Amino acid sequence: MTTFGLPAECGRLIEYDTAADLQELRNAGMLKETMPIGGGSNILFTTGRFNGTILHCNNTTVNINRSNSSGAVEVYAAAGCNLDMLCAMTCAESLWGMENLSGIPGEIGGAAVQNVGAYGAEFRDLVKHVICFDPSTGNETTIENADCRYGYRDSVFKHPEGKNLIVTGVVLALSPTPKPNRNYAALAAAFKDTADEKLTPTDFRNEILRLRTAKLPDPAIAGSAGRFFKNPVVSAQRHREISAKFGREIPGHIVPAESSDATEPDVKLSAAWLIDNAGCKGFTQGGASLWPSQPLVIINTCGQATGEDVVALEKRIIQTVRNVFQVELSPEVIHI
Repeated sequence: MTTFGLPAECGRLIEYDTAADLQELRNAGMLKETMPIGGGSNILFTTGRFNGTILHCNNTTVNINRSNSSGAVEVYAAAGCNLDMLCAMTCAESLWGMENLSGIPGEIGGAAVQNVGAYGAEFRDLVKHVICFDPSTGNETTIENADCRYGYRDSVFKHPEGKNLIVTGVVLALSPTPKPNRNYAALAAAFKDTADEKLTPTDFRNEILRLRTAKLPDPAIAGSAGRFFKNPVVSAQRHREISAKFGREIPGHIVPAESSDATEPDVKLSAAWLIDNAGCKGFTQGGASLWPSQPLVIINTCGQATGEDVVALEKRIIQTVRNVFQVELSPEVIHI
């Protein structure tokens, strides 16, 4: 049940549709030692065995509500809804917001937990609220966007105070009027001569899918979890020091400072550039290897990799980047 295509087993797999199903499971004492998963696109089973119970939502319901006073169109999607399917659907409905997330594998529940993002956009930009089942009380609860504590590939659902919550659905706020996100350089270049009102969400979706196809492996040929590493964030001073050491400015872009005491914004570095320029191209470990066209991607070469192979390659890449740049990479993929 993961896009890596690695051999893995679990103690028990339970699929459900509604919060009422979860309530029944709770009453039967079957929600202990559970791990909810979506499409399995951001998970690495490191040893090939998880002894607990895996929960998966089969509900793919989508409801579009155009009649609200905010001006936005509210879209409800159940946790089991395929993320890219929803991107395609909302683009076809001429709704703006999801187009930059096109092609990302996985399901809505996982996207809400992970705060997936690509090409200058993040899932949190669209979330109005997240609907969850709380196994400790047996009740459904609504978590507003601000209380989701979204960060870079992070949310409250990945921390102790929210990790026990099971996402059952998400309400998104999309725009019926053109709001193209041109923050990614390749998109800005592709549409530089086209006014916003002449564009459609499908125009952006098609360009995103073209960019992804050019860089990322076909899942039917090479299993992967997509982007494996996060872009590291360093202080502006540290960025200057690294750049001075190597005689050129290390690629990165300005982000708000993580420290409240900082007098300058931080800089988010390109993990892909760091990996490439640390000399990691061509790295392999057992049946795992780096994808040649995108150094952020570790692939299951010919379907022969194990979880141990992927972890060993991950550690080798992290150590190499650390030795060359004194910068610490961290995985985006969840390790089980």
